[in-house]
Amino acid sequence: MTDARIEKVYEDKVRAREFLAQAQRFLNDANTTTLSSESQAVLLHNATMAACDAVLQAVGLRVTAGYRAHVIRLEAACAELPGGDTEELLESLDASRERRNEASYAAGIVSRASVTEAREATTELIELTRQFLSP
Repeated sequence: MTDARIEKVYEDKVRAREFLAQAQRFLNDANTTTLSSESQAVLLHNATMAACDAVLQAVGLRVTAGYRAHVIRLEAACAELPGGDTEELLESLDASRERRNEASYAAGIVSRASVTEAREATTELIELTRQFLSP
């Protein structure tokens, strides 16, 4: 597998808002209490990735498929958000990504506390993305 990389694309705020809407739908679905923690973790990760894609699309960037693509998307999107103090958020989102990997690839158990932490970080990212895309 090749390494993922960042490439330039056309800046598109309309498409970015579509990614943001998708992120919100995934977050709403993850908030369904009848789902398992593992399913919620996967949906929260999908919401995070869609929010990252919204930020990146708005500034004309995209991460190619490949090794470490999700990590690079997280890092690149957080670097574009205003304020510059996203290190703690990035750490929380990366921890959530790792729990999602355990659930998806290792049949691991995800605790409710982990889902709560992931939900909080994902909600924060979506709100920051919404602000970033506001006119």
